[in-house]
Amino acid sequence: MGIAETERITELEFQNLNVLLERQRSAFRAEGEVTYTTRIDRLKRLKALIVENKIEFATTTKREFNDARSYEFSLFSEYASKVEAIEYTMRHLKAWMKPEKRKTNKPMNLLGGKSQVRYSPKGVVGIISPWNLPFGLTVSPLTSALAAGNRALLKPSEYVPETVALFAEVVPKYFSENEVAVVSGGIDISQKFSELPFDHLLFTGSTRVGAQVMQAASKNLVPVTLELGGKSPVVIGRSAKLDIAGTRLTFGKLLNGGQLCLSPDYVLVPEELEEQLIARISHEAQSMYPDISENTDYTGVFDEKHFARLQSYIDDAVAKGATLTIVGAEKTRASKNNRRMPLHILQNVNEDMQVMHEEIFGPILPIMTYSEFTEVPDKIEPRRNPLAMYYFGKDQIEQEYLLSHVQSGGVCINDITLHYVQEDLPFGGIGASGIGAYHGPEGFRNMSHARAIYSQTMIDVLPIIGARPPFGDKFRKNISKILGAI
Repeated sequence: MGIAETERITELEFQNLNVLLERQRSAFRAEGEVTYTTRIDRLKRLKALIVENKIEFATTTKREFNDARSYEFSLFSEYASKVEAIEYTMRHLKAWMKPEKRKTNKPMNLLGGKSQVRYSPKGVVGIISPWNLPFGLTVSPLTSALAAGNRALLKPSEYVPETVALFAEVVPKYFSENEVAVVSGGIDISQKFSELPFDHLLFTGSTRVGAQVMQAASKNLVPVTLELGGKSPVVIGRSAKLDIAGTRLTFGKLLNGGQLCLSPDYVLVPEELEEQLIARISHEAQSMYPDISENTDYTGVFDEKHFARLQSYIDDAVAKGATLTIVGAEKTRASKNNRRMPLHILQNVNEDMQVMHEEIFGPILPIMTYSEFTEVPDKIEPRRNPLAMYYFGKDQIEQEYLLSHVQSGGVCINDITLHYVQEDLPFGGIGASGIGAYHGPEGFRNMSHARAIYSQTMIDVLPIIGARPPFGDKFRKNISKILGAI
């Protein structure tokens, strides 16, 4: 196949994407008001899609992880939690849709003027989802989009082709193509998808690709929500209960084999507590996942490319002076076809190491130490604006010090990742870890247009305050009340 033919096929596919988008937009315009009843109906159909297809999707994801993906992890992380989110949304949707009364300035408020904000659907939302939670991170933003009255085009990751094919087969059974449709294809299609003139575009993935998506969307001034990642720190205070901190940290770190955007990336611990914490983490890792390399509750590294990337971080750190401890196994890999990588703890890390600057996205845990708590923000600064920050301790002064000196997308105190499943809290990053948020009321508003509406009676207000030409003394007098002598 020649270059010209390749370009011609790509252009044809791009035209087809535009046709699909325009079909949804035309249906959106023809619909007019997207009623509460319509939105609830769509959310109920989305819930039915999850409940009726969960087993097939979960087993498909397991296969795409080389059969090293916990079936139970899939059920609670990608299916049960999404059903709960839909049910929560349906319970609160009527309240979210109500127009909000706002204050009206004098003298307009005295003469019948009224102000309100209505949250209107934007139109067609594009959703690009990643490979690590291919079902959940497609359905979760779709919940917010449908609640807000939008239609949606879905572009699941090309790295999970079986899941994409299953989406393409299942979604039409619950939604017409002009409500929700699935787009298949590789990286070239993802690029073209990002360039479509959506009314909103949501991307979940790496910071590097997020920047490319934002640049592509800017060609049509499409507003974006970027759910990215970064290096989320765990800060252990001296008042922390190390048994609780070690258990919850280990659980959070090893969820999905560390392949979560909210996964704890590195730890900051007081110098004198380092060995105690590592002992607790090691104990918990072996308790949760005995014989970790063969444990079916434990998720393997997604593919060989990512396994090699993780190995390169380990090799680089060790070569530069880090101390390595492999927990629960004698070596990094049990066999050639086994990608269940055990937990790798790195001590004596420094800023010259790759592992301290790249998002790890795997079961590697660097440990940094501090002597004074005031050092912590400076140690986090080179990895600024993470998606999450985790603090363990009972010291309220320390908590507030961190909250006021370290920016992050979200915060979890004395636990790991569980802020994500609080449906009344927004989920999103800041700076390099993301733009915008979804979940709960913030998701509804993010996917809506906050429309300002001011209404006035037939009384003409401007002459009363002298604000219509010819301007005279009355106007100057009123202005001078605001500005002083003029």
